[in-house]
Amino acid sequence: MAALNSIGTTGRVLLVDDSPIALEAIGSRLQESGLDVVMTTSPREALGLATDGSQPFDLLILDVMMPEMNGHELTRRLRGNSRTSNTPILLLTSLDSTDDRVNGLVSGADDFFTKTAPDAEMLARVRSFISLGKMRAQLQAQHEAMARVMREPEAPTPPLARVEIIHHMPVVSERLARALRGSPVGGEFQLTQRSPEQRMLTSDADLLVVSYPIALEGDQPLLKRFGFDEEAPAVLVVDETESTSRRVIAFDAGADDYLTLQTPMAELAARLGSALRRQRRQRQLRTSRDRAMLVAVTDPLTGLYNRAYFHEALGVEFRRAQRYKHPMSLVLLDLDHFKQVNDTLGHTAGDEALREVSKRLRQTARSTDVVARHGGEEFAMILPETDLEHGLIAAERFRAAVDGALVRGARGGSRTLTISAGVGCFPVHSTSITELVELTDAALYNAKRTGRNRVCPVSLSQEAPAPASPAAATVPNMGTSGVLERLRRLVAEDLEGPLTATRTAARMLHQASQPGDTLHMLTSQLHQSSEEVRQELLRVMDDLSRAILEAGRTGAVRNEHK
Repeated sequence: MAALNSIGTTGRVLLVDDSPIALEAIGSRLQESGLDVVMTTSPREALGLATDGSQPFDLLILDVMMPEMNGHELTRRLRGNSRTSNTPILLLTSLDSTDDRVNGLVSGADDFFTKTAPDAEMLARVRSFISLGKMRAQLQAQHEAMARVMREPEAPTPPLARVEIIHHMPVVSERLARALRGSPVGGEFQLTQRSPEQRMLTSDADLLVVSYPIALEGDQPLLKRFGFDEEAPAVLVVDETESTSRRVIAFDAGADDYLTLQTPMAELAARLGSALRRQRRQRQLRTSRDRAMLVAVTDPLTGLYNRAYFHEALGVEFRRAQRYKHPMSLVLLDLDHFKQVNDTLGHTAGDEALREVSKRLRQTARSTDVVARHGGEEFAMILPETDLEHGLIAAERFRAAVDGALVRGARGGSRTLTISAGVGCFPVHSTSITELVELTDAALYNAKRTGRNRVCPVSLSQEAPAPASPAAATVPNMGTSGVLERLRRLVAEDLEGPLTATRTAARMLHQASQPGDTLHMLTSQLHQSSEEVRQELLRVMDDLSRAILEAGRTGAVRNEHK
């Protein structure tokens, strides 16, 4: 089962039970484990919360025996809604009959547990399916972003499913094969029975059915290689006897299900088929994502995501971060002195430099990161569920990966490559996509301005290089009075709007000024821009204009005396 293992037990759960006592007992156990739990006794209210709510759920836990609408019918309705078609569903029951289990799995549930199940077992199963739900949500988000770029919402039908059974007892292996062939929900598939002596380092199967010792014991347990990996097959662990502690260990290691040889044949078939159905849907999403990536969303020179997909993905990941209240970091990177590479070594060498940087960034990034060529020699990276501290660590890792890379010209000569990076983080720096991009771009500019080959975070107190003379400490290095005048007009014309231009101009002046001077302190208020700040900023700009003009006259007089 694929999962974002770093998420741990955090997640949002909808719990439905018509018994207030059972609802409170189970809900409190889930909340104590760190989960955000929404509880209701009404199936119809639950249907509305799950399908119409603004914030999605990672897991739905539904009681089976409810008078208004039973859990099986509620499951079917949820599976028919696009918003909850992929959300994991656990059925909660006080019954323990094979028919009840089979009907629940056939209706679309992923699994179920009894209300008397030990806390450790229940929480292990919940953790496992929350991880599954988050992985599904991320795959679906990537698929939707691809579909908008491709204008092709339907995912292609995946090829025939592949199943491998690995057990040290041939008779058990054959029984599992018969159960899978008789599954009511598995569909068509290719089945392979492998002996445990056949060493398995990789597998192209969709579903692995393995015995407990092979999965979790020995020098190289199978789940150590395949658990919690998006591209790995689903893994079902088969144990000889029921063991709560071994069940918990299996789920925490990434198993999709845990079965015993005492499981009735009908239930065994339903469970195997349900796991195969889940895995085929996930494989379909991955196939669609990968195909669309190759066709429409990659940059032909570097093989990275292109600008179009990057901005779609940024919107999707930003909204996911807002819904789940998780951090997200944005990294903008720029190849230093790229024009000199083109001018001295030729454009072919420039293309090779871009390819080399792209390769190193891709090799250094995590599989969940989005790495894109943003345009020209600029790259952009989205780091989901990454706070500012770890975003800076990652950006430094990217910088170090490129530092010193060598590119050679076709006619001789060579240059070493470096990159500069700016890092911004939601929600630390901004709760707006546009502003986060602008602030991160300003941080990248600051990294360039302060020496290149470095990483700079978004900051309202970035220090500029030391001034050339004491007099320059109170006059920002704006280059020309024309630039200053353009900023003055931006602020002056920002009379009716949301002070966007004021903030932009103030930020530019803030980065150009020196800590401690009047302008630096004034522009530090840019996020609380008001009419008073705007007017004061205009007055300071007028004073600066006069100071620059006077400095120009003084320079002219000095030149006359030379």
